[in-house]
Amino acid sequence: MSTGDHDDIKALMQDWMAALREKDADGITRCQSATIRQFSLAPPLQETGNDKAALQAWLDTWEGPLEFDIRETDLRLGGDTAWCSALAWLAGTKKGGQKIGFWFRLTLAFAREDAHWLIVHTHESVPFAMEGQPLAIFNLQP
Repeated sequence: MSTGDHDDIKALMQDWMAALREKDADGITRCQSATIRQFSLAPPLQETGNDKAALQAWLDTWEGPLEFDIRETDLRLGGDTAWCSALAWLAGTKKGGQKIGFWFRLTLAFAREDAHWLIVHTHESVPFAMEGQPLAIFNLQP
């Protein structure tokens, strides 16, 4: 692992987070591989590739900028691949006034493509209640 690679990936993550905060679908997808595989909180079960129009449509359901931050990151590199696990905070106000904010688990996988690091996989999850009807738990905090 080179210090340069570590710094490049951290800069990529900062760019990706800034684009998400600014609700900039172009900026988000510039940080991602064209063949990214995504396991998002929202359906479907998985997505492959960047659907900028659908992403921008979701971003446009929020008023103003979003709050988005990650903490407790664990970034590991090996050759031309890397991954980072973290806890992520997403908050904002939906159009119509509903304020939302919650922590979730986030894993990002990276690969070097054409000499540049890109995000090739995202996995987001929240714990769910194991007894009774399985329900997602959104009120946990680190």
